[in-house]
Amino acid sequence: MRKLDVIGFHNQFLSDFGFKFHPNHLLFFKDFDHGQQVVFIHYSEYPDVSYLEYNLGVRIHQVEEIIHKFLPSLSDYSRRSITLIQSPDKIGKELPKRFVLNSNSQLAQSIMAAEKFFVGHGFHWMNEMIIPENLEKAFADRKEKVFRTQNFVYYVFRGVTLARIYNPDDYPVLRNIYLEEIKKTGMTPFTIASFLQLLDFLDHLDD
Repeated sequence: MRKLDVIGFHNQFLSDFGFKFHPNHLLFFKDFDHGQQVVFIHYSEYPDVSYLEYNLGVRIHQVEEIIHKFLPSLSDYSRRSITLIQSPDKIGKELPKRFVLNSNSQLAQSIMAAEKFFVGHGFHWMNEMIIPENLEKAFADRKEKVFRTQNFVYYVFRGVTLARIYNPDDYPVLRNIYLEEIKKTGMTPFTIASFLQLLDFLDHLDD
């Protein structure tokens, strides 16, 4: 079964909740004034088994536009990058990180389980995270764990930017925490310099 066919099975359900399909990026999105909610559906088929996986994302336009001034990104990436992506198993207990499928009937059951998850937990989580103050708190609360992952550079850039804009009272403390972590994690001089340039930009944001 083709990936596009599997994605198409979700179209009516997600459109009922205001999501539109982006054919170039193969994702579903829902616009807000200051950002976007995104649903990724990953389907991989092999001779003996198939895999179905979901990811939920939230984008805050201002944050992405700022950080990509200082990160070596592709020209159009800043327009489609996602501020936070989360797997369903980190949001609720109903879905695994991915489904392992051996038949079409299992595929149908998995899609039904996913729809139940979205109604019960997924849409609520995205509605909460599109509130920038909630998103900033999620970054700050998880920073110690994320520093041990390979994507922590983007995480630090986003976390400190969220803190500066949406949590100015705690920004000085968080600024120093993020700075110390990026220094001691063995980043390249270029990455450290880019982060220092970001901090200088954020420090003078209201000037």
